[in-house]
Amino acid sequence: MLWQDITIAGTGAWIPPIVPVPDPGEASTAAPRQAALNGFTSAAIATDHTPTRMAACAGLKALRHADVATADLSLLVHANFQDEDHYTPATYMQRVLGGPHTIGYELCAASDGGAAALIVAAEHLTARPAAKAALVTAGARFPEQRWGGARNMGYVAGDTGAAAVLTRGAGFARLAATAQVVEPHLEVLTRARKEHDGSGRPFPIEDSGLMPHMDTLQRATRRCVETVLDETDTKPADVTHVVAIAIGSIVLDLVLAGSPLDLRCEDTSWTFGRHLGHAGPCDILLGLDRLFRSGASRAGDRVLVLSFGLGFRWTTALIEVTRDTTPAAPAAGTHRE
Repeated sequence: MLWQDITIAGTGAWIPPIVPVPDPGEASTAAPRQAALNGFTSAAIATDHTPTRMAACAGLKALRHADVATADLSLLVHANFQDEDHYTPATYMQRVLGGPHTIGYELCAASDGGAAALIVAAEHLTARPAAKAALVTAGARFPEQRWGGARNMGYVAGDTGAAAVLTRGAGFARLAATAQVVEPHLEVLTRARKEHDGSGRPFPIEDSGLMPHMDTLQRATRRCVETVLDETDTKPADVTHVVAIAIGSIVLDLVLAGSPLDLRCEDTSWTFGRHLGHAGPCDILLGLDRLFRSGASRAGDRVLVLSFGLGFRWTTALIEVTRDTTPAAPAAGTHRE
């Protein structure tokens, strides 16, 4: 899907304190060792913020970065993932960030939520010529009592909020093309289950992991990537930055290897994401915020976004930077601009 005149005008992130992953040599169980082997070094852990509040903080930063007033927001789309504290998080976001004519919706697409929400916002701006701006937010928090078992699979979950503002033509990075792929036959991996005595892991994927399905993951990823590259007449060598889901170095290495990219996880935003943990729908928005607000991107750069999530759904995007971005001023405290 090619886009015309849809731009990113601002981004934001809210990152709570970062806690190191236990040293493999000191670990008393296999879980921390597996997480370290998968490349995770630490995780952002929230103790006093819900995922929706973290997303709201990130959204406010994105609006300030974009210099967009809340009154100009036509749509607020919130990528949500099992927020037990807010049953209708989008209406909370609408109340604290939206204007009098803003419409707010939740989007549930697991870890693909942040990237998928960018497409929803772009579709909205395209369909409504009078709309000035749309806000995309995402929030994730993974309590130990529910998600601690993820480390048995070699993953470390991170708590964060992230956001981006999309406008028509006024931003610093143009959304050039996007592609999406769905493999719904894999939804069985995330059907809730319990043993008769209440024991056992909640989802089949917590037993199997992703490796038995790697062929599907590789095929769907390459199809998505090839689509956006072909539509924009972009060669792999023309891609300046790759912002990828922070799912872990083992899986990333496998899905990036071979045609068309022939990359490793170190060639992507994973070098940043490994310190925060896998933050569900926030990963992509966090990577874009880091790229644009660190001053690492320059006019003419091409950014490839690579996202997927349980279900399974994939989203890729090709973004062209239209003007240099400057580093953000250092933020006070532990919460990063």
